[in-house]
Amino acid sequence: MNAYSPEEIVEMIKPLIVEAIREALQEKEEKLLSPAEVCKIFVPAISKTTLAAWTKQGLLKEYRIGGRVYYKFSEIIERRKTISRYLKT
Repeated sequence: MNAYSPEEIVEMIKPLIVEAIREALQEKEEKLLSPAEVCKIFVPAISKTTLAAWTKQGLLKEYRIGGRVYYKFSEIIERRKTISRYLKT
């Protein structure tokens, strides 16, 4: 009988789980955030003026739908890491 250790089983199924998660994330529709929601994501919270300035500087990308401004959740989360570096003085 060829028994596998728990660690070996984990190593065998880990790639399958990672691939399943990737596929699920790609299928998930991108969440759009309002400027007010974006301001609250930053800690400490930023003002709408700061958000507008960062957008104008190209640090964040806005999307306009029907005259309203939105930001992509995934982009904000990713840029939050980078922008926080600019804030440290």
